[in-house]
Amino acid sequence: MPRPQRLLPALPILATTSVSEGQDVLRYKYQYYDEQDGRVDVQSHYLDYEHSFVDWTLGLRLAVDSLSGETPLGTHTPGNPDDWEFQNIEDERYVTVVTLEKEIDDHILTFEYARSEESDYLSNAVALKWKTQLNENNTTITAGVATAFDKVRAVGFLFNDENKDSLDLSFGVSQLLSTRTILDLTLSYGHSTGYLADPYRGISQTVPLTADPDGPTTHFVAGENRPGSQNRWIAKLAARHYFPTPKAALSGSYRFFANSESLIGHTFELKWIQQVTEEFSVTPYFRYYQQTAAEYYLPTLDGTNFLGFQKTQGEAPFFSPDYRLSAFDAITYGLKFTYEASQNLSLDLQLERYEMSGRLTETPGIFFPSANVISIGANYTF
Repeated sequence: MPRPQRLLPALPILATTSVSEGQDVLRYKYQYYDEQDGRVDVQSHYLDYEHSFVDWTLGLRLAVDSLSGETPLGTHTPGNPDDWEFQNIEDERYVTVVTLEKEIDDHILTFEYARSEESDYLSNAVALKWKTQLNENNTTITAGVATAFDKVRAVGFLFNDENKDSLDLSFGVSQLLSTRTILDLTLSYGHSTGYLADPYRGISQTVPLTADPDGPTTHFVAGENRPGSQNRWIAKLAARHYFPTPKAALSGSYRFFANSESLIGHTFELKWIQQVTEEFSVTPYFRYYQQTAAEYYLPTLDGTNFLGFQKTQGEAPFFSPDYRLSAFDAITYGLKFTYEASQNLSLDLQLERYEMSGRLTETPGIFFPSANVISIGANYTF
């Protein structure tokens, strides 16, 4: 089945937060993602546990997300280019993440192993992160490296299992500009090789059988073909300022993304964290995302000078009808409520709206979903 957008973050996904010696932290989060018009629904459960002893911290995450609904295949019915095909899907993903953090003088080293498995995909990832503080703890520097070894199982247009390998590097600086203002800068680079296509994603092509443009035609469906390697670059700048009089903080960020397939994305986000009482806070937020289309994005192969079924996977010509590779805008807005029930227990509720809209006339508007998201969480320290 075509792989819809996942709510579970890309691996590695768990970063521990240091707790006092001998202290345990248990976190649970439930998230329900509901696309309108019968599209994809995702229910996710996250369970995190942390234990701190001496100068070590051990973290464990277990996660399950179940999805159902329908998603566009990228193909249309023969003879009717306006009748786009959708497929019902149902799948589950299971994730396990183990994190071990060690404090050495002024440095913190974190090792992480993550495993994610679903019916058609298996991922094993490891990551190493380093953090230190300088300038009387006013400056924090982080660096990390992560690698993933994934397997795409033989389904759809893929007839044999294929590998996908990734390497990601990151570097960050967090600077305390004043007692109320923090500035963060993060840079990262990633490289992936192997099978990078979606094995379920097909593309339609209508081919004339004669030289007569009004003559008979035949209809083909070919699997998409993406490059066998990809580079990506990310830069994120974020700032947070605390206002003592309203007991609130304003957080804003800009994120730049680009890859070697000419896809460029911009993300702007604003959050206002308002402390209503000693125990209760409200956070409204807004996020805007815009991207250009990948250089090989094509809704169909009609009118091209090559036949899709004659492709060699990972070699030019490249083409994909995946609407997530087209040019589009997306907005997210919502509210988060946090309640400190006691010194050891905090609860949170998050309500969110997500809307996508295409920026290319040739991409059908029905491809772009709108969704409501609700998240409920609890954090217990003991």
